[in-house]
Parts: sequence; structure tokens; C-alpha cells
Amino acid sequence: MRYSLLFAIQLYWLLVPKKSRKRCVFKETCSKYVYRIARQQGLRAGIAALNDRRKKCRPGYYFINDNMVRMADCCIVPAEMLNKSA
Repeated sequence: MRYSLLFAIQLYWLLVPKKSRKRCVFKETCSKYVYRIARQQGLRAGIAALNDRRKKCRPGYYFINDNMVRMADCCIVPAEMLNKSA
């Protein structure tokens, strides 16, 4: 089953042009993060990673200071985890 999730992500990468995708807030994009987790740890971990990122993703993040960011689910992450061009 893990391969069905990996295949779906690969199809997304092939079929949806980069210009049409939302710019990810994180340095490692959500699709690459979920792909990596699913490949290393399996389907269940991949789905958990997808849900985790979906909860944290925008809208709803804001900078607390230069080093910390509060995400949409109220968790706080270091700013170096974020993509500076987002």
C-alpha cells in the first residue's frame, strides 16, 4: 500500500506544473516530506506525516520573532525550517 501513496505523489509531481502548485512554507516541501517518510517508514507513517503537515500549513502561521514561527496548529517551529521565499 505504501507504493500507492508514493505513486500518487509521483503523479502529482508529473502532472501538476510547479508554477501551478502552492508555494510551500517549509524548506522541504510537503510532498517531498510525505514521500520521504512514506518511503522510509511505510504507509501509516506517510499518512500521519501528511495530516501533520496539513494541520501546520498556511493560512495561519506567523513569526513570533526572527527565530521562531507559530504554525496554524499552534505549534512553534524554528524559522530555519521554513522556506525563505514563501
